[in-house]
Amino acid sequence: MFWSHPDAVKLTNSCNLVFLIDSTYKTNKYKLSLLDIVGVTPTRMTFSAGFAYLEGERLNNVVWALEWFQGLFMRADALPGVTVTNRDLSLMNAVKTVFPDATNLLCLFHIDKNVKAKCKTLVAQKNAWDYVMEAWGSLVDCPNESSFEEYLKKFEMACSLWPMFVDYVCQT
Repeated sequence: MFWSHPDAVKLTNSCNLVFLIDSTYKTNKYKLSLLDIVGVTPTRMTFSAGFAYLEGERLNNVVWALEWFQGLFMRADALPGVTVTNRDLSLMNAVKTVFPDATNLLCLFHIDKNVKAKCKTLVAQKNAWDYVMEAWGSLVDCPNESSFEEYLKKFEMACSLWPMFVDYVCQT
């Protein structure tokens, strides 16, 4: 089942540049996945663009929901420009199938969550953890492209103190 509020359809058509798409898996009493599509306005406010209960987590289920979402757009030239997802391959492939011209970005929240989970197992000391996480945060929040190299070197230096962490980061 896919649904969207009429006001959300209007917002979807007027604020069509960025959409965040995520699923929660079988956390409801029906044990169905819930696909949640959130739009972003030019003032960085968010709105719920649409929801879909999915029978399964397979590619065809997600494509079905995204095709219904695509049907909300009144103009073919006004489809999403950017989608933000986690690293769910069926979701990423469905986005590529339904919105081939959209740029798909990985969600910083999910990347950060994964980095922290992996670092926690590799960096046991509290002060080392703080140092690596501060360097990671600075790199991610780099203010401009020209400063990126500087922040990357700081992060690499922080990681070089813990060879296991560097090996893991280089492998992923």
